[in-house]
Amino acid sequence: MKLLKGALIVMVVGALWSTSSLLKTLRLNQLVSIGKIPYGPIPNKTEDYYSYDGLSSAFNSKLDLKRADEFTKSEFENVILNSLDPLAKQNFQNYLSSTLDMSVDYQIDPFWIISVMMVESGFDHKALSHKNARGLMQIRPDTANHLYQLMRKKVSADALNTNLHRPTENIEIGVFYLKKLLHNFRLNYRYATIAYNMGPNKLKNLLDSKNIDTTKFSYLTKVEESYKYLTKNFEKELKKRPRPFELTYVIRGQGRALEENLLKLYTVALPTLDTDILLTSENLGQVSSHSLSF
Repeated sequence: MKLLKGALIVMVVGALWSTSSLLKTLRLNQLVSIGKIPYGPIPNKTEDYYSYDGLSSAFNSKLDLKRADEFTKSEFENVILNSLDPLAKQNFQNYLSSTLDMSVDYQIDPFWIISVMMVESGFDHKALSHKNARGLMQIRPDTANHLYQLMRKKVSADALNTNLHRPTENIEIGVFYLKKLLHNFRLNYRYATIAYNMGPNKLKNLLDSKNIDTTKFSYLTKVEESYKYLTKNFEKELKKRPRPFELTYVIRGQGRALEENLLKLYTVALPTLDTDILLTSENLGQVSSHSLSF
């Protein structure tokens, strides 16, 4: 009798999948025929938000970076730009989207990148220091040459000097450098920030000899102050938005809803079966193991 029940469950599941597939195909053809969706492959949809899921904040453990995906890209960009004074906003707005794209590609706290940029150049892409550091991220040619080797990019000396004056290229070199420093100093944002200013080898030597007080290092203090300044508006906007789980429920797709309804119908039609394993389509994977226990 138990074997018969197991066989019957397998037959029911098979019928379910066949019926579900058939109805989905019919529904798809119907949508195509009335022009709701185009015939052929559906174009890939580009995500309209910046994703930092699982990424920790550089200097504020309470800052929930993953909630950036609750804003569209343009909304998130405006949140950042509105935290700047008019001149800084004017200087930076043309490079913000590139900076945020790279922060996603390299998975680095975007506010950290922007804070470093703010301290280094004040968002002046033509900035040139007395140490020959150039551009928004203030990269020296010798540092850029080393970083290009690590990035496995072959760049001539002339192209390298030109690239340092190209804002997008300059930003990527700086972001790559920040990522490398973060790894070198085991995700310690404060050490990575100081190393960006003085160089990693010098910092390591000072740490080994205990000849540096990192808590009072002036460059780090400036970056931390800029970070607090930049993130204030983001925190303010988050407070206006209910937490996602308080605002929405998970809505199942049309196909999944169809499967659920069919499962319920089969459950009602076969009350003598072990209905616990037929309540949801997530449990379909358990059918074979349940049937073996009969």
